[in-house]
Amino acid sequence: MTKGGLEMPDASEKDTAVTKPANGKVGFALGGLGGFNAYGVGFLQAARQLQVMPDIITCTSGMIAWAARWLDGEDLEPLILEKCEQDTKFPPSLGWLNMLSVALLGSSGIARAALPEYLARLLTPLTTREELSEQVLDRLLPARVWAPVRRHEDLEHIAYVLNKSPVPVAFNTVHLKSGRPYLHINPAAKKFLEVTDAEMGQAGGPQKYAPISTETVGGALWLYFYGFDNAAQRRLNPLGLVDGAYNRQFIISELHDCDRIYTVRATNTRWLDHPPRDYFENETFKEWLWLNSAYTTEVAGMETINQLIQKGALQSPDYKTIELIEVQIPLSYGPFQQLYEKKGVYELAFNEATSELQEHKKQAAAPALAGKR
Repeated sequence: MTKGGLEMPDASEKDTAVTKPANGKVGFALGGLGGFNAYGVGFLQAARQLQVMPDIITCTSGMIAWAARWLDGEDLEPLILEKCEQDTKFPPSLGWLNMLSVALLGSSGIARAALPEYLARLLTPLTTREELSEQVLDRLLPARVWAPVRRHEDLEHIAYVLNKSPVPVAFNTVHLKSGRPYLHINPAAKKFLEVTDAEMGQAGGPQKYAPISTETVGGALWLYFYGFDNAAQRRLNPLGLVDGAYNRQFIISELHDCDRIYTVRATNTRWLDHPPRDYFENETFKEWLWLNSAYTTEVAGMETINQLIQKGALQSPDYKTIELIEVQIPLSYGPFQQLYEKKGVYELAFNEATSELQEHKKQAAAPALAGKR
């Protein structure tokens, strides 16, 4: 069926859990996605209302900032609804104007259009040290189309909140020069994941894990269309990192100690729209493929172990089944719609998460009730 011009799946197509429910450790895997962070916010708001606290949170991209606000005790609903109102100046029938507005002017509180920088670069005299064609492209079509508006103090506060949190937190980045991906963890996550001091390092080094700091938060929130080698990067992202969601939108494989993992997905694992018919729809399809290919790789090992245990082929006590619950948006969206936040996306996530988390609470309460009989 359709809703607001977007295709909705039938209830019979709802995804089922990989394994039987478990009642042990719970992980939240929050995938950031531009203007669809409202989906992750809706999940977190439902978790707070139902008083479901995870044993660990992993997050990417913009969900890092929202997770920090959630852990700091802020009420996310008025904040995300205000952001939705700022991003949606036009009605749904003119949604393309909202997309155009954000693309040209930037996203409130996150980035602005890098127009002054573009004009300054355009007027910079040509040199004889570089190829003429490269210089022309650098000026006419620069990598930097947006400029971040978050301040150093904002990044510092996010790092402070995450590091002091008793809830384990991890997020990711990619280091450009070395090409290495990193997982940044707070002290609680270091203990939860049983990471040794020898496994901890700094961006650019050989170790997989690195601490959370103002600089790594800045790197994790650095989008590629902010450009590189500019004053803003040297101030907010001095380590030369880039948003880890481009490489790995979900951090799941490290959560093998959890019994239940909620993956909060602003994209569906199934293509819910008609086959692409034009260039822009094809680009949306390619983005969907990219996000899902990374996700499929992330959960493949877990699903294989679950299946082997269920078949009796893997009986070692070192392995256990893990319940993977996909809380995912039940509709498709058009080209560039992910650039701006929408109230409807938040409401969909809140309702879906409330349903899933209520079921979790029922299952968790069942053993306690049985013990009282």
